[in-house]
Amino acid sequence: MAAHIMCLTAAGGLPLFTRRKGDGEALPFSVVASLNGVHMFGKSQDVILKSTSTQDMTAVWKNVEDSVTLIAIASGASEALLNHLLKSVFNAMVLTVGINELRSPRNADRLKRELRVCYPLLDRLLECLDGNDRTTNRTDLLGLVEVIMCPENHLLQSCLEAYAECLDSLYGCVMVHGRVAVATESWWCLDAEEKKLLALLVDHDTTTTARDIPVFLPCKSPAVPFRLVTVSLVGHVEVSVLCGPSPPLSEVERVATQCWRGATDILRSAEQCYPRNFPPSIQLDTGVMGLLLIDHECGKFMLSRNQHPDSAGHETRSLNSAHRLDVLRTFYHQVATPFFSHNDEGNLAEKSPVSSQALETYWCSEYHKCHALRSGGILLCMLYTSAVPIQTMRLITGRTLKFLTSDKQLCW
Repeated sequence: MAAHIMCLTAAGGLPLFTRRKGDGEALPFSVVASLNGVHMFGKSQDVILKSTSTQDMTAVWKNVEDSVTLIAIASGASEALLNHLLKSVFNAMVLTVGINELRSPRNADRLKRELRVCYPLLDRLLECLDGNDRTTNRTDLLGLVEVIMCPENHLLQSCLEAYAECLDSLYGCVMVHGRVAVATESWWCLDAEEKKLLALLVDHDTTTTARDIPVFLPCKSPAVPFRLVTVSLVGHVEVSVLCGPSPPLSEVERVATQCWRGATDILRSAEQCYPRNFPPSIQLDTGVMGLLLIDHECGKFMLSRNQHPDSAGHETRSLNSAHRLDVLRTFYHQVATPFFSHNDEGNLAEKSPVSSQALETYWCSEYHKCHALRSGGILLCMLYTSAVPIQTMRLITGRTLKFLTSDKQLCW
């Protein structure tokens, strides 16, 4: 799969950045200029060019704030997915430089340099398009933040709320291996795009013990920056809060040491849930190869390959584990997603009377079966071996959905 995103000034067509992922070389300047030129020509004729497609590629244009033009080209991606990608790309730009700088850039070259900070975020967003990367066991979804369900989440929640209160902040979260374990109520009330980008930003650099990053929230505060303060607790566990000009980073580190000193064992236990992403004590049926749990209203998802302990107590890793994640995501995009649709504001809405009444669907192939079950705004997609009967799939999926969402200790 090849994917490209380009950003140019709307007035003069000056390239601000280009990013790509997958096979193929970078697009030459002549191609980028042609893509922007045809859009500008249409605009001069009062025609808005939104998209075009060939047998192999799909191209999408988006003019934002009448200041920048975003272009996405990809193979194997739908127009709707590329439009969502460009929305996330612009939000990533706002997150790093603020809306005022994008609306009225004082200097195009300066803006070009400032936008380099968001390149890691843009690359991670591009990864959301490519589910065929067999070098990774991680699959991402646009507009949804990935979570991890730990048996001690209720205890982590109490520690986090006490920590955020000490820092006079309403917004905080604990992340384990780049996945959100727990977060404050106000953090969950942020826009789904904001939660997604903040999580990607925290997960980008895990080599330092403490970070203080100015960020603009694209929906809540696009013009006035917050401080995203992140402190590494143990291993791959980090705690992040959004705060104002105070307290200084040194004080944040001191408070973190004080508040989390007694929770070291809980934090290390939470790490053991990775990469399964839910507690090892929860054993699913042997016919289950993976699951994808999504809460559209809260903007989060949990993705897991079902791993069973062998006789020695170790997890057996299937050679096609990355393929399992790819199958689940493909099933979600092509079959389960029609259960939900989004309006222009991104809020959940029924697509049609037929889709609003649909509660479950399934796929059957020679090698595997998929089953999806919806309950309100929550959707569970499960991947089974081909030997599991359809009736059994329905029973297991319903039982799993009820268990994962009703256990208060998991804090789903």
